[in-house]
Amino acid sequence: MNGPVDGLDRKLYDQALRWLTRRSYGEQELAWRLAGVGGEPGAIAAVLIRCRELGYLDDRAFVLSRIRVRQNQGWGRLRIRAELRSLGLDEAILTEAWAVFEQDADEEGSDPVARARRVLEKRFGAAAGWNRSDLRERGRRYAFLARRGFEAEVIDAALVEL
Repeated sequence: MNGPVDGLDRKLYDQALRWLTRRSYGEQELAWRLAGVGGEPGAIAAVLIRCRELGYLDDRAFVLSRIRVRQNQGWGRLRIRAELRSLGLDEAILTEAWAVFEQDADEEGSDPVARARRVLEKRFGAAAGWNRSDLRERGRRYAFLARRGFEAEVIDAALVEL
């Protein structure tokens, strides 16, 4: 049953479906994983085409989903974009998906500064408990948000508004 079915390597196709039922993947990431289990380039390309035809594989939808998940986990824009680039996604798809996401976020009233404040409050507790003139504490909070991938302007605004 591991032989070709309808021109596909059945073993690779079944493996791709198992992975895709657990979570969504970008096309390049799925290709890398299939290559890791010994798939030949031609067979991998056929599996990717079939998955795309069936609607199981959509880079744009994957990017939008990943952006939402990572923002809900408290990640900033820079860290999210770096992760998506590392997954081999096309820059044009990233740019388009990010624009769609930001438009949706604007309509929902989601603001990056507000998200940064929520992340700070979750990590450090209520804002009222820290002395804003304490440069060491301000540096700790700044570094925390920077590691999470928030941009400098967003961090500055979040620390001022706290």
